[in-house]
Amino acid sequence: YNGFAKPIIILTTLPLALIGSYLGLYVTGNALGFMPQLGLLALFGIVVNTAIIFIEFADILIKEKIEECDGSGPIMGMSINEFRECLVQAGQVRLLPIAMTTLTTIGGLLPLALAGGPLWEGMAWLMIFGLMVATILTLIVVPSLYAIFVENFKIKPVRMAVQKTLPDPIK
Repeated sequence: YNGFAKPIIILTTLPLALIGSYLGLYVTGNALGFMPQLGLLALFGIVVNTAIIFIEFADILIKEKIEECDGSGPIMGMSINEFRECLVQAGQVRLLPIAMTTLTTIGGLLPLALAGGPLWEGMAWLMIFGLMVATILTLIVVPSLYAIFVENFKIKPVRMAVQKTLPDPIK
């Protein structure tokens, strides 16, 4: 990611997962035993993946926009509005794949939560609630933090390759 800004943004999704997971344990009356703790580790991997998917796609859109803009804006030649449009477009385009991944995972965990017995129930509910809350909050927090880092702290959103012009070959 060419720096610390994007990994920091991605890691901010972990507390978001904690909010939903502890809420799920509280609502369902389950304790934070060994299996729910194991589920929390699995949940962290899934939630971080959501942020990575968003940031990667946003970077692709930003890079394309930089290449086609006139070079007069403050963000690597882009205007702030063009940068924000890239973030909004990334959220719109990646919303369906992220939602489908979350819903299929929740669908796979529901039988475990409803009929898995006391060993698996806490883990499944923790992951279900954690996924629901973290996915919604990730789609709000990650683009917001990305914009804050780029607009306020002047972090470059992407690293562009320098194109060198080669001399004409001798004829």
